Parts: sequence; structure tokens; C-alpha cells
Amino acid sequence: MKAVVRLISIVALLSVTLAACAAPTPQVVQQTVVVTQVVKETSQVLVTQIVKETQQVLVTPVPPQGGTIVIRAGTGDGGDGLTPHQQIIQNFEDKNPNVIVQLEPVSGRDYYARLLTQLAAKAAPDIMQVGDDAVPSFVSKNAFLPLDDLIKSSGFDTSIYLPGLLDPGKINGVQYLLPKDYSPLAVYYNKKLFDAAHLDYPKEGWTWDDLLAAAQKLTLKDASGKVGQGGIQLPGPWTTGFEYWVAAAGGSLISSDGKHFVGYMDSDKVLRAVQFYADLYNKYQVAPQPADLNAFGGGNSEFASGKAAMMLFGRWPQSGFLKNPNITLGVAAPPKDAVRANVLFWGGFGIASSSKDPGTTFKYLSFVSGEPGAQVWKDWALPAVTSVAKSSGMAADPIEGVWIGELSHLAPRAYTFTPYWNETADPALSKLLQSVIIDPKADVKAMLAQAAQDAQAALDKLAK
Repeated sequence: MKAVVRLISIVALLSVTLAACAAPTPQVVQQTVVVTQVVKETSQVLVTQIVKETQQVLVTPVPPQGGTIVIRAGTGDGGDGLTPHQQIIQNFEDKNPNVIVQLEPVSGRDYYARLLTQLAAKAAPDIMQVGDDAVPSFVSKNAFLPLDDLIKSSGFDTSIYLPGLLDPGKINGVQYLLPKDYSPLAVYYNKKLFDAAHLDYPKEGWTWDDLLAAAQKLTLKDASGKVGQGGIQLPGPWTTGFEYWVAAAGGSLISSDGKHFVGYMDSDKVLRAVQFYADLYNKYQVAPQPADLNAFGGGNSEFASGKAAMMLFGRWPQSGFLKNPNITLGVAAPPKDAVRANVLFWGGFGIASSSKDPGTTFKYLSFVSGEPGAQVWKDWALPAVTSVAKSSGMAADPIEGVWIGELSHLAPRAYTFTPYWNETADPALSKLLQSVIIDPKADVKAMLAQAAQDAQAALDKLAK
């Protein structure tokens, strides 16, 4: 059995010359990460490999005066997404002149791998940003410090947050992360196409049957039967988005103790969700087939081009839709079935277990995740803090208020019950969804039973 141990050292090559009296303004640094890979079998070293990787990092140089504390803040954001981080850091440093916050962005798919490598070398950033489904895995690796004592000793009031936004940062009732940004799901709809069809817009309390009826009326075909306008653009085999359908049907993909997929993933309620979803594609043909099964959300563009009347997705593309001349935008809550439900997509900040100064780090964490940070995040994402959501007018806005209101209808996502979700049920569910979407003759019940068995076998092997 081979194991790989990765150790890192960091050499910073400044792209600018810093004078001894330089002001603490951000500088661009080319950071070379030297990764030593030691491949072992039992105690015998077989291979030692040195790899150099170079990345750009924004670094605030430490001023020469004594007593300055440097906090490193890691993020997977990049490009324009770094702007709110930089503004929040500037605001914090203005109020805390003895603290420098050094922003360390690493964009790309290897972000989590880099964090884990840095943690192993005890060289991780003090603040680490991760997404919701990575929380159980990172916590199981002791990557984050528990925050409860720091919250209590600092007097930080966690009741400032909107409903449900602390939960993704908890494991077994212990708070490890505080919220950065989030999105539930909603149905975008194009008022132009609804008006042309003389249809009422979706209303609170609408159902799956209402969705289907509207989508059928909004699906337009030419004389040859070719669809020119789809009723609704769906996100393909996107497993996390599909959890909404399961929750709305009243089902669960996993037992509450995190040990069983069989009897849950293959239940009648989940079968109802999978069958209805597949039927929207194949039986009723109101949803265009995914443009790319491997692309996030199916890779479709029909809604953006004015060729689909509705779209189920998160808030991420909304700013583009508001500027799109093909669309007069409306946003509605997802329809209910047995249950009025939604699911949450969330990112948060925690303190690395290797942090040398948890107290000062928490001071910044409570700032970037609290009301001061939310005042900046609101211009880029939905604010997590209730007072900011209200004072900004977003909570009462006819579009933004829909997203915020959905926080009162959240169902727990399956990853919250097991740290092995990504390795077990997620691939099985993805394979199932791909099959039932592209194959009109798929035996959904039999395939669902097989997916549950595959997920269970993978879980039993990992949980030993």
C-alpha cells in the first residue's frame, strides 16, 4: 500500500522592489512552492520527487515597526472576485493598525489539494475558505479549529445571521466555519415569453404539476415537431442541484446516521423525484437535453438566448440575466411537491488548526464574516447578516427577496450526514442522472436500486 507525503517550502520572488520604509500596500508576488513528494511503502523510501509550482499571490508587506501581527487569508476566488476581499482587508486594517492581513488567492481545481498540502507542512493560511461539501472532509482531517470557545470569549453574536447560514459550518453541533456567501435555488423566468403565451407568472405555493403545465404551454415546436423554444432549462446531471427534487418529494438520499444509502436513495420518494425529472426531458420534452453532460449545470444556454422560458439554478448568473436584452427577468421560488423545500450552496471561512494566533485570526474572521464584511459582500453576493439584508433593501426586493426568503425552507444536504459523500453516493447519483436523462427507455427504478447498492458498497469499504 503506497502513501504519499507532501512537504512544502515557499520562496517568494517579489515582482517589485520594496523599500525599507514601504507603506503596507498590497504587492504582487510570484510565489514558488517547492513540493517534496516522498512515496513510501511501509518504512522504506522508494522515491523522492521535487516539484516546483509558481503562482501569483497578493501580499501586504510588513512595515518595519515592531508589534505588527500578520494574518494570512487563503481563498479560492480569483479575478474580480478578489476585489471584495481587498476592500474588507483595507477596512479591517484601518481599524486595526497593528494587524496586516495577507491575501493568498489560489484559483483552480487544485485549491483544496494545496490547502491540505500546506496543512500537512504546518504552513497553511490562518484563514481558509472552503465550500460546504468540503467541510466534513476538512474537519475529519483536523484542518480547522473549533470556534465555539473563541465565539464565546470574544462575545461575537452569531444571531446576526439569516436562517440556516451557520449550519453548513457545523459538524456534530460544533461550529468550525462562519459564512461568506451562499445561494439557494430558484426558478428564473422570462416575462417576455410568459406574456407572449398569456400565462400568469409563477406564484408562491406553485407545485410540480403547475411547473409542468406552464412548461408545456411555453414549449413551442415547428411544423416538423422540432422544439424552437423550451419550457424550462434544467441543470442536467448536477447532483447537488438534484437534491432539491429529492427534498421536495419528501425523500432523503441517506439515513440520518450517515450509514445507509440502501433503503433511502432507492426509496419510492426518491424514485418519484428521479422519474419526474427524467420525464421533463424525455416524456414531456419540455427541457432541452444537456449541451454537455460534463459541464456545470449541463452547459445549456437556451434561457440566456431567449429560447427557454424558465431555468432552475442558483443566483450566480443573475447579474448577467438582468443586463440581457433577451430577458425581462423574474425570479420565483422552486415549486413544491410533497414538501416546500430548497437546498443551500454555501462558502465559509474557518481558522486553520496550524494558526499561531487564533485570537487575532478570529478577530479578522468575525469582521470578514460579520456585519462589516457583509456591507461589502452585499455588492457582490447575497449578504449573510440579517441587518444588512434589510438595510440594503435586498430582503424586500422582488428579486433578491426571493433568494433570501428561501432560507426559511432549507432541507439538509446529504453531505452533512457523512464525510464520504463525494467518494460514494455522488458518483453513483451522477451516473444515474446521466443515464435517465439521455435514455428515454431507462428503467429508472432498477437503475436507482443499483445506484444505492453502488453507493452503499463504496461507503462500507471506506467506513471500515
